[in-house]
Amino acid sequence: MLAVRTNHDRVTSCLYHWTSPLIKLAEAKSLKVISLEGDKVTKDNIRGRISTRKPSFFFFNGHGSASAMFGNKWEEVITLKDADAFKEMVVFARACDCLQELGKEAVRKGCKAFVGYEKKFWIASLNEMASRPLNDPLTKPIMANSNLVAEELIKGRTVKEAIDKAHEHAAKLILDLVFSDDPYKSPALAAIVNNDSVLNYEGEESARIK
Repeated sequence: MLAVRTNHDRVTSCLYHWTSPLIKLAEAKSLKVISLEGDKVTKDNIRGRISTRKPSFFFFNGHGSASAMFGNKWEEVITLKDADAFKEMVVFARACDCLQELGKEAVRKGCKAFVGYEKKFWIASLNEMASRPLNDPLTKPIMANSNLVAEELIKGRTVKEAIDKAHEHAAKLILDLVFSDDPYKSPALAAIVNNDSVLNYEGEESARIK
């Protein structure tokens, strides 16, 4: 498993911290984990780790566009030209828009399955919890639902099973929030509804992490 997590603004800090439990889970499942963080997230480092370690699971956390993943300085670290790097892998891009073009191109070039978001991925947070995103009651249901995709893949589920599980969990969260008196429910509800509606995949529905 190659976990890539940028950390240069509030959004990427949240993604960075919420990836930590998934790395621990992967290690507990005896997966070999390579983590690229912060300023080490460069095109050369990513391609180098892929070439030497040949991970079966590539997990990106950061900003994205329809055609690229971005590093710590908003530089493009993976573009359509690099989509061949994901050959024979399962990819989960927790980034805006990446499934639109990059996911399709990756699968066309041999990626087993590319899981991601077809449009914007929303995160909501409280100002006073900016340094503690894992404890933010507004962020928690949003990120826990997104984490479920990676959790299920790490546990050996297929891509379709992982996404179905996340959709089921989102449906329950949405229902719970609709009838909740939680003061944070409105932004959390909006983010979960949005993210669930744009979560999808390209490639083989039966693909698993080896």
